[in-house]
Amino acid sequence: MSKEEFLDRIRAESPAELAWEFLVSESVCLFAEVRQYAEFRARVSSLIPEAERIAVVGSGNWRYSLNPEKGFREFCSKSDVDVAIVSTTRFHEFWEEMRMHHRKHFYALPRHEKERVRRNGENVYSGFISPVWIPNRDRQRNYEYHRLLNSLSDRSVGFLKVKMMFFRNDAEAVDYYARGFWTAKRGI
Repeated sequence: MSKEEFLDRIRAESPAELAWEFLVSESVCLFAEVRQYAEFRARVSSLIPEAERIAVVGSGNWRYSLNPEKGFREFCSKSDVDVAIVSTTRFHEFWEEMRMHHRKHFYALPRHEKERVRRNGENVYSGFISPVWIPNRDRQRNYEYHRLLNSLSDRSVGFLKVKMMFFRNDAEAVDYYARGFWTAKRGI
């Protein structure tokens, strides 16, 4: 799909419907073949068996950035591979870990860290989280998470950096990406 065709779809279609369509798509920009994408998702599933849905999102899925300030830049060798994981179990595990850290350490944190924790708390309220947001996370758990991401940053994705966000459910994932499509629609 050309950039103009993509922008036409954003102008004409519902952001939530676009988000859902791309989230459940069997084919994404990152992979030349449907089979390659299915194999990638199977690998992620083997590493995160609690995943209810796994999707490459962002420009690796729909080919273009949704950020008007980036000129709807096309997916390229400088792009990250963004992966959405819908997992109620993992979402709640990370949320609990963040809450425990907050309870134990919030008042001792420097002001800028407090602001970051508050901002990430708003993200959790919106139904998504990343373990990288948890300050002073146990070194072993942090190491294992980065090792998982690095194991996915291989030849199959052109050795691009892989990032993950964990969503409480499909509705929260659709809502998050629909906001991106709304931003794009306003910026066209």
